[in-house]
Amino acid sequence: MGTPPPSHYLSMGRLRVGAWTAAVAVVALASAAAVGHAEDRGPVTRHTMWRIEGGHAPVCLLGSIHLLHRQNYPLERPIEDAFDEARVVAFEIALDEARTAMRPVEPVRVARRPAQQPSQQPALRSGVSKTTYDAVVRYLENAGLPGTTLDQVPPPLVSRILLSLELQRLGFDPDWGVDAYFYRRAQKYGKTIVPLETVAEQLGVLGTMSEQGHDELIQATLQDVASMRTNLRDLIRAWKGGELDQIETLVNASFHDRPEVYQHLLVDRNARWIPKIESLLAGDRPALVIVGTGHLVGADSVVAMLRAKGWVVRQQ
Repeated sequence: MGTPPPSHYLSMGRLRVGAWTAAVAVVALASAAAVGHAEDRGPVTRHTMWRIEGGHAPVCLLGSIHLLHRQNYPLERPIEDAFDEARVVAFEIALDEARTAMRPVEPVRVARRPAQQPSQQPALRSGVSKTTYDAVVRYLENAGLPGTTLDQVPPPLVSRILLSLELQRLGFDPDWGVDAYFYRRAQKYGKTIVPLETVAEQLGVLGTMSEQGHDELIQATLQDVASMRTNLRDLIRAWKGGELDQIETLVNASFHDRPEVYQHLLVDRNARWIPKIESLLAGDRPALVIVGTGHLVGADSVVAMLRAKGWVVRQQ
């Protein structure tokens, strides 16, 4: 099967808008056989899922991953039960909105959309260092695409495109990520879908980073892409078994020396989501919140922020 044209990746509804991830904007790939082997383990007793206690309505948090295939579904029974129980399902963004927003197929047109790309955001060609730009060119050329394909696209969107491109190149269909799977089911069963942020808000926040921050974002993305095959087996195993320390190491490793990227991509967004999650807790309908796994592990995670506010959050 040949590599799709660049327009395909620019019109995809989910240019790792959660995989980005830190949703697992970090690792992703290999063959279905490798995935099956990585999952060959004993009974799973813990999951990358938490239940928040003490609210008016029960709310669960589920970490999303994009390293699964169609044959990996349905998921473990406790995860499927949490979805079945929920009447409201919250996602990082509304995937339908993402598909509409990303519909333009020319990179320059994507870059010029004012609702998503504020005028102050530089394009890749002028917004990152020559070393980083050359690394992107090499990646694209190795993928069989023109090296200048993303020249006029802002760095935050370049990051998404590179991650989505690698996922597709290595055989993963974004329609079978955990968030996409449950988004379809939520629509099918008439559940209320709540976005934690809009596409414009997500891109706008990343657009406020400095030029160095944009440069480091692309560097982190290229580091993640380069480590995908190596980390695949360990990540899937850790996600399936709810091994939180291992997940944090694998998912957020590329941010350790890049504090501005870490702050914008994870910490600030996590903090903005807390009031919306608390509103679900104050409601009268059970809810399931599905976000990238990277947002739910570590000292600055959504889980840690909720606990700091007095909520009891238990891993399931």
